[in-house]
Amino acid sequence: MIAMLGQHSGSTFFAVALHFALFAALTLTFHWPSAHVEIAPAPIQGMIVDQSVLRAEQQRRDQEVQRKQRDERLKREAVEQQQREKEAADKRVVEQQRLKEQADHEKAEAVKREQEKVAQEKVAKAAQEKAAQEARDKQAKEDAARKQKEALAAKQKAQLDAETQREAAQEAARMEAERSGVMDEYIRQIQAKIALNWNQPLSAKPGLECRINVVQLLSGDVVDAKVDNAHCNGDDAVKRSIEAAVQKASPLPKPPSQAVFERNLIVTFRPDVQ
Repeated sequence: MIAMLGQHSGSTFFAVALHFALFAALTLTFHWPSAHVEIAPAPIQGMIVDQSVLRAEQQRRDQEVQRKQRDERLKREAVEQQQREKEAADKRVVEQQRLKEQADHEKAEAVKREQEKVAQEKVAKAAQEKAAQEARDKQAKEDAARKQKEALAAKQKAQLDAETQREAAQEAARMEAERSGVMDEYIRQIQAKIALNWNQPLSAKPGLECRINVVQLLSGDVVDAKVDNAHCNGDDAVKRSIEAAVQKASPLPKPPSQAVFERNLIVTFRPDVQ
């Protein structure tokens, strides 16, 4: 309340002074019925003093208004500065948040790329190892097949060499048997057994001679017997009868030695035709 009175003291003083001046003017101009009143110079001097006071009061009021305006301006500027600082702080928070999110995103992308790289390298390594293993397996199979083939070829060669040597030895023994008459004796035994099993057909004629190709086993069992048509002077009935006789003679006489045996044997059949 005191502050309010202080703020309005100037206005009150101005109003009192104004009333006083009006009162003085009325006093000077009013004609009193009983006497003439002269105006003294002092009130004029009082009026001059009052105008100076009024000007001072007016100046003081103007200064007060200016002070209030200045205070309001400073207050407004302070509020605006606070607002700007708050907005700047908010922007900094937003920018920091954006930078953090960007950094987190870049970090996540880097981790993802690294994981993808590791996965790709793992897949590539697995593929290389698989290819290398397949190549090793293929090479091992090829080596095994080659070794097996070489072993088979060596075995076949050894068998062939052994067979060749055996055949050569048999041939030498056969030739020796022929020279010594053993082979001839063996053939005569076969011829005699065939003759014993031959049923002479009516078409057979004296001087019959036929060559027979005989296939036999080591046991003497006959596998096949065919008359050589180019070396036989008998008819078909004679030829069939001779082939039947060879089959009946099975098993043929055993050779006196392994060297004399021949799987494919040529026998000349010369029976005594009556």
